[in-house]
Amino acid sequence: MRVLFTTLSGVGHLFPMVPLARALQEVGHTVLVASDEAFAPAVRGVGLPATAVLPPSDLSTLLKPPTGVNFGRFDPQRAAEGSGRRCGEAAVRALPAVRRLAGEWQPDLVVSEPMELAGPAAATEAGVPWVRHHWGLFPPEGVLAAATASMAAAGLPPLAEPVRTLDVCPAGLQFPADAPVTPMRYVPHHLPADVPAWLTDGAPARPRVCLTMGTLLPQRDPQPAPLWRRLLDEFLELGHEVVIAIDPNHRSVLGELPDGVRADWVPLAVLLPACAAIVHHGGMGSSLTAAACGVPQLIVPHFGDQFRNAGRITEVGAGTSLSRATEDPTEIAAAAARIVDDWGLRDVSQRLAAENAVRPSPAEVAGELVKPVAATRRG
Repeated sequence: MRVLFTTLSGVGHLFPMVPLARALQEVGHTVLVASDEAFAPAVRGVGLPATAVLPPSDLSTLLKPPTGVNFGRFDPQRAAEGSGRRCGEAAVRALPAVRRLAGEWQPDLVVSEPMELAGPAAATEAGVPWVRHHWGLFPPEGVLAAATASMAAAGLPPLAEPVRTLDVCPAGLQFPADAPVTPMRYVPHHLPADVPAWLTDGAPARPRVCLTMGTLLPQRDPQPAPLWRRLLDEFLELGHEVVIAIDPNHRSVLGELPDGVRADWVPLAVLLPACAAIVHHGGMGSSLTAAACGVPQLIVPHFGDQFRNAGRITEVGAGTSLSRATEDPTEIAAAAARIVDDWGLRDVSQRLAAENAVRPSPAEVAGELVKPVAATRRG
């Protein structure tokens, strides 16, 4: 069977689909990822074949707020609708290339992350079944509604309903579903990296805290908010060990660090089991990896869905958040102390990890996905 994956050009959109793609490969199916030329190396870097047929897409442009409005100071509904509209426009631009690819390669199944809609549109036209593969919390309703409205305005027919909607978010964290979903275990994916010796030498002598800004934030904000440094200093004052997980290409945004603070490219899935807490920007990948590892989260959101992610994690009791504009030393100190010492946050975090662990594996879901397609082909 041939399975075509489509994604916007961002690792946060691609990586959650990698476990399923690999599971399909392992049982003999052929997988191909439609990408643009700039993002194709990232796809190949995770061991998947890529075809560079799409027009370039810039996530920072697709997710930008209305002109002249700062992140965090705008109507979330308006922002969601704007992002959806731009994703719909991106799908219209990409559809001719995906349509040609579908005609030439003839996939039996299309799997698309929720913000990439050229794949579902091409599948709809060709009568090929398609699967929506969520990468975390369900997006706001306004996103998909605005995207489909934008596509309809360009003359495209309505999308066929997906044959499956895959949900990788633990039930205790996810929003209620408005349609049936297929649960799948969230398996953190990361690029190949050396595990440093200090991480394998046994449990740390002091509580270890991870700080990370993800991959997109250092590119957007090369001057991180002063709060990040204040939190770092606060954890050191409390006697905690601090590890900053950061791409070496972005190391310069940190400036000079205090003695004893490690800044290394360590995959979160490897680092977090040895951590008491994580401080991050609210990206969905960091949020779900922390949930899968059972680690409490302190989130400093900067843009896009990070505010919504932070709000949900706080709401269910798996962490807390601070505005990046926070300056009150007492508030900063209280947040730093709580994220390590509050056993209620830890209990909820560990419950989310347990929920994730018992969900069907990508291999199990892959087997279920191909059954109806195989039956149709036999018929």
